[in-house]
Amino acid sequence: MKNFHRFISKYFLLAIIVTVWITPAQAEHNAFQLLGVAKPRTVKMAPDFSLTDINGKQVNLKDFRGKSVLINFWATWCGPCREELPSLQALHEKLSGEDFVVLAINIDRRNPDRVKKYMKEYSLTFSVPIDPSQQVRKKYYIMGLPVSYLVDPDGKLRGFISGARKWDSPASIEVMRSLNNYMIGSASNNLIKKTKLVSK
Repeated sequence: MKNFHRFISKYFLLAIIVTVWITPAQAEHNAFQLLGVAKPRTVKMAPDFSLTDINGKQVNLKDFRGKSVLINFWATWCGPCREELPSLQALHEKLSGEDFVVLAINIDRRNPDRVKKYMKEYSLTFSVPIDPSQQVRKKYYIMGLPVSYLVDPDGKLRGFISGARKWDSPASIEVMRSLNNYMIGSASNNLIKKTKLVSK
């Protein structure tokens, strides 16, 4: 009877692991597919950068450790970039108060007043660092626009998105929130440890 109880406890805990871990992972996979996110073959740290935003404030990527970051590269002369700005703002507002940050890096080589004009026109309140020398663009191998990168709270690149998106879509919100899951692997590890103890 004692062995039977151990058997039941072991598989009960395994069922919990399947429910808590595998199901969210599948949901994340589906959301990444719907949003058209290309995952990296090898997970690497996002190239660090230090820029000044349109208001003269220093913006360092490393300062956002502990938060999920959407890095979006755009320009005022890029039509698709302008089209996605309203939904990018909506995403920023919907996830306001959560550990999430939008960094919309503008790569116009000159005329920052034009960037300010678009920010006012679209009522943009997220951070807009400017990269007139395009050094950060080169670090991220940006060829066309718009292009976006997903960075997890540990500062690692988790996805690449080419082209405009509807950023306030359910799939997009699910993807952004799922980036925090990369910091909570300890919960499943604890369950696995408990399972091993029960099976002894």
